[in-house]
Amino acid sequence: MTNDAHDQFQTFLQNYPARAYKKGEIILFQGEAPRTAYVVKRGIVKAYNISSAGDEKPIAFYGPNSIYPTAWVFKHVPSAVYYYEAFTDVELYSVPPDDYVEFLKKTPEVLFQELDNYVIDDLGKTMRLNALQHSRASDKLIYTLHYLALSHGKTLAPQVVEISLTLTHQDFANLTGLTRETTATELNKLKGKGVVSYGKHTPYKIDLLKLRNLLNDQFLADLKPN
Repeated sequence: MTNDAHDQFQTFLQNYPARAYKKGEIILFQGEAPRTAYVVKRGIVKAYNISSAGDEKPIAFYGPNSIYPTAWVFKHVPSAVYYYEAFTDVELYSVPPDDYVEFLKKTPEVLFQELDNYVIDDLGKTMRLNALQHSRASDKLIYTLHYLALSHGKTLAPQVVEISLTLTHQDFANLTGLTRETTATELNKLKGKGVVSYGKHTPYKIDLLKLRNLLNDQFLADLKPN
């Protein structure tokens, strides 16, 4: 957010209570009619679905200043379409959806910033869809890493990005639809090539130049982290 939009949004949020949730705690169940909208004050919230086989299918990750469930906030659905879970310890503002919508209508700077956020989010979703449509396990992971670098990456150096999400091999498996074993094998191959580096208690770091050399789509490869 711009400084102006950020300050206005923070002033607005101070009017509402915040509640803490522990990592792994369910905030909203699929099909539940929310009592309020939530804005992330700190931490990460994960939205996901569960397949008929009982597998978790991540949909999105929400960081600070994100609001959800957006489809319900704008009255397109009567209940939560997905499960929402604290991916880390989180603190969330409880904001009546009508208050949020009215605030946007009266605050053009914040409205424009929210529009920009939705455009970035839409790009991320199409990138994830593109990753899932690849048949090879290696391509699924390469394109998923590219999506994560662009949508949840923090630039450490001109060609190095650190993923801000603390992900396990199982998380990557859930994101790509692969088994955990296949995911671990393919990630280790990429680690051996210097595309990605990680450890048991260290975040994933991605060498963007090496990653882009593996992408088979120059238009996607040219995209840069925000």
